[in-house]
Amino acid sequence: MRTTSAAAWAVAVVMLGAAVGGCAEQAEQSDRGPSGSGAKHTKSPREPENKPDSRVVEDDDDHTVLELSDGRQVSLRFTRRGLETQHRRASDDAWSARKTVYETGTKPCQGIRAKAYRDTVWLAAGFGEYCRDGEEPQEVIAAVATGDLSSWTTDPAKNNMVWPKTRIRDGGARVDFVDRSFWGTNTLTWRKGSGFARLATKYKPIHPWFVGRWRATDGSQQLTIHQVEPGSWARVVIESRTGPRCKGSAVVTGIDQHDLSMSNFKLDQGTRTVNCPPKATEYDFDVKSSDGPLRLRKIGNRPKTVLTYERAG
Repeated sequence: MRTTSAAAWAVAVVMLGAAVGGCAEQAEQSDRGPSGSGAKHTKSPREPENKPDSRVVEDDDDHTVLELSDGRQVSLRFTRRGLETQHRRASDDAWSARKTVYETGTKPCQGIRAKAYRDTVWLAAGFGEYCRDGEEPQEVIAAVATGDLSSWTTDPAKNNMVWPKTRIRDGGARVDFVDRSFWGTNTLTWRKGSGFARLATKYKPIHPWFVGRWRATDGSQQLTIHQVEPGSWARVVIESRTGPRCKGSAVVTGIDQHDLSMSNFKLDQGTRTVNCPPKATEYDFDVKSSDGPLRLRKIGNRPKTVLTYERAG
């Protein structure tokens, strides 16, 4: 199946991640000094998956036909009204009347992603005014049909993302639309009988070397870096120790074990001052060992250390 460029979908995923992160964050933790060891994150055992047993018999940018394991066929087609479907019992039978899965006046992206297991069919499709020119989708929908395929359940949130992985479980009674990125995993789950649940986001923990309380060696400020908590990003609390009062917090994410980036700073007390906060797009935090030091660096071709911090308990 032909799709839009990977870069376009990646932009959509990052946009969603920022929006979900803002909504999902819990109230800020109190300014206590967490241990430098960081929280433990255990992996739960994976539930068994059911492999799709459908096959694609027709496919182009606007139209896909699936054949189910029992011989039935499902046709999915972009139209001027959105996304429509038909089905039939076998390849030589007449198609059912067209049914609208999703109605929109926005132009479709290239291709409809669809698969099935037994009598459960699922799809993901995107829409955007300039999506076929390489821009990210403005609307993305997930939908599931089961049984006689006469009724489709659509994700009402129209999340601005495309799910590269779809997992089927419980013999077709559960479908997970899953997106993974460097900052965590988004999962949208459909269950037979209850439909779609709210989007669930699991954030990746930052490296434990960063976690704890740090004080600048020049005495200017203190940082407290908190590990990931359920349903929330890792955070940093920045507090001035000299000069005008400034205290606030921001989201932090780790690209690898040595670098930590910051975003969405919220001022809680006082006024913004020099390095409270540092400009998110120009600075990051760096640490090379469990006991530090932690450095605030101006990023670029030649990173420059702006502040150095030592552990403060």
